[in-house]
Amino acid sequence: MDIKIVIDEKFNTPCLTIYTDKITEDIQTLIDQLGHISNQRLLGYENGEVFMLDSSTVLSIRTEGGKIVALCDEGTYILKNRLYEIEKHPPSKYFVRISNSEIVNFQKVKSLDLSLTGTITLKFKNGDKSYVSRRYVDKIKSHLGL
Repeated sequence: MDIKIVIDEKFNTPCLTIYTDKITEDIQTLIDQLGHISNQRLLGYENGEVFMLDSSTVLSIRTEGGKIVALCDEGTYILKNRLYEIEKHPPSKYFVRISNSEIVNFQKVKSLDLSLTGTITLKFKNGDKSYVSRRYVDKIKSHLGL
């Protein structure tokens, strides 16, 4: 695959054009990855303010007290999205649903504890823990290649 970058001041917004004779698996993967770039941020609400949350700072998105919250490195924010919407269009490929009430960013997971029969305990880099629901264990193992 040849890559050509042209820097021209008349373009205020980047434009990407792909010339090909057919859509291959590599090109489709590239298109999918580029599509996720625009979805890298979530809108979080706290004390009447709106924050642009960088997906790389989000540990998990879960249901708490009837609301959807994002647990981030810098705090907790309320989201307007539903969990199924976030699962359908995740902020990055590392976000995986682990239960009916939680989606986890696997970039923030330090280790997995498989010692309990049939369950998985996720340990985050900051020391927090989450538990994979039994019905999602096979999905997580498949995602991780276990």
